[in-house]
Amino acid sequence: MDAKVKSQIQACEKIIPFLKVVSNTTRLKILCILTDGERRVGEIQQFLGAKQSYISQQLKYLKTHGYLESRREGTQIYYRMVDPTFPGLLKALKSTIK
Repeated sequence: MDAKVKSQIQACEKIIPFLKVVSNTTRLKILCILTDGERRVGEIQQFLGAKQSYISQQLKYLKTHGYLESRREGTQIYYRMVDPTFPGLLKALKSTIK
């Protein structure tokens, strides 16, 4: 196999897990909401208008896969993105889609 093609395939394979994460519209919207900083679960739920159990499920998925961190303050749980480059990636994706 051509070394250049093999290298491209390996690079694409590294992207696949990320694409699986953002292929879910709720998870993508959660990540978009968190581009400006951390938010409480209730705020995220209000923005999306979905059931809290579903939002919590998606937050757990994103946290388990290393995209989010959380902290507890009293009874409130706050989520934030782990990777500071992600907002820039979202901005780049938005700019390519007209």
